[in-house]
Amino acid sequence: MITLINNPVQLKRELLKVVQKELKDEELKVAKSDWHSRRKPIGCGLTIHPGIGCPMQCSYCYIYDMGFSVHATPYSLSGLQLVAALLFNKYFYPTRWGTYLAFGSVTEPFLPNILPKTLEYLKAIVEYLGNPCQVSTKMVINDENVDKLARVGGSKLSILVTVTSLSQYVYLERRAPHPLKRLELVSKLRRKGFKPFIFIRPLLPGLRAEEVDEIVEQAKASGAYGIVVGNLRLSPNIVKRLISEGIDVTKYLRVDLGKLKSGFVDVRVDGDTQTLIRERALSKGLIFLRRACCANTVSQLLSGYNDVACPSLCFLNEKVCEKSCPSQCKVKAGGEPKQFNFHEVIREVLGFDEYEVEVEGHTMYIKLKKPLRDEKSASFALSYLFRRRIRFIYE
Repeated sequence: MITLINNPVQLKRELLKVVQKELKDEELKVAKSDWHSRRKPIGCGLTIHPGIGCPMQCSYCYIYDMGFSVHATPYSLSGLQLVAALLFNKYFYPTRWGTYLAFGSVTEPFLPNILPKTLEYLKAIVEYLGNPCQVSTKMVINDENVDKLARVGGSKLSILVTVTSLSQYVYLERRAPHPLKRLELVSKLRRKGFKPFIFIRPLLPGLRAEEVDEIVEQAKASGAYGIVVGNLRLSPNIVKRLISEGIDVTKYLRVDLGKLKSGFVDVRVDGDTQTLIRERALSKGLIFLRRACCANTVSQLLSGYNDVACPSLCFLNEKVCEKSCPSQCKVKAGGEPKQFNFHEVIREVLGFDEYEVEVEGHTMYIKLKKPLRDEKSASFALSYLFRRRIRFIYE
C-alpha cells in the first residue's frame, strides 16, 4: 500500500491511479457502476457483499423480503475490482482510520461456495486499502480455512459468531450449523490469534434467564473475548414466521404493524434482557458491547492499535456506548485529532484554504467564507475521518 498514511484523502486518489493502471477499461466500468461504489456506510460500516443470497433461511432473516434468493451466488467483482469500486465511492476512505468494512449483510460469508470470494476480497483490502474489516457468520469452517483466514485477514480481523439461542435454534436456524459447533469455531479462532465475539443478533425478546446464563457460560468456555447484542429487523413476513415458530414478538414489543407494511423496522430489545446479558457477561470477565462496530474497534485495540475509535460516533450516545468498553473512544476522540495532519485533510475535502477551525470537546467548528458544493458529503467525510462532530459556520 502507498505510504501516504497521514492523508487518507490523498492516499485514496493515489491508490485509484494505481488500480486504474492494473484493470482493463471494461473492468473499471463495471466496478464504477457497482453498488459498492455508491453505498453509504451504516452503523457497522460499509457492507461488503462477497455473495448474494443464502440457503439457511433463518426465521428472523430480512434478506428474502429484500428479494434475495435462497441460493447463494459468489459476487461478480474480482478483488481488485472491489478495491476500485470502493475507491470510486465518495463515502469511502482507506487506512485503519478510514471506513469500517462489514462482510455479510445479504449472504453468509463462510458458505463453501462464498468463502473463496470472501478470502479474495479480504486479501485485496489488506493489500491495497488497510481498512478495519469485520465478518459475521453462523458457518463452521475447518482448520485449513481458519489458517487461510489468518493469512489474508490477520489477527486484527474482527469475527462475530452468531448465537441467538441454544434451545430454539432448531426452529429459528434449522439449516445453520448447531450453535455448539459454532462455539467450537470460536475456540479455533482464538487459538489462531483472532479476537472473536459472540453475536446475539438478533436479540430476541423473551430470552429466558437460564438461557442467557448458558450462552454466557458457553461463550466464556469457548474463548470468546466478549458478547455483542444486535437489533431485530422486522417486516410483516418476519413477524409471521417468528409467530409460526412459537415466538410472538408482538407480546414483548410495541410493534406498529402499520409501519411494517411499508418496509422494515429495526427494533432494539432493551431493558431487562439486555441488562441481564450485560451483568452475566461482565461477571465472567467478558467484554459486553451494544454495536458491531464496537467489536471491530476493540479487535483493533487488542491487536495493538491503541488510538482507534468508532467512526460512527456511537460513543457520544450514552444509551449505545458501553461504559466498560476497553476502547474508551469518547476519551480518545476529544480535542484536536492527532492521527494525521488534520489541516491537510480539511483542505483536501473542502477543496480550498479559506477556513478557520475551532475544536471544542468532540465537535469541530469549521468557519467558511464561501459555500461548499456538497456540504453533506464533506461533513460526512470529516466526521468519519476525525471521529468528531462537524459543524460548518458560514461567515
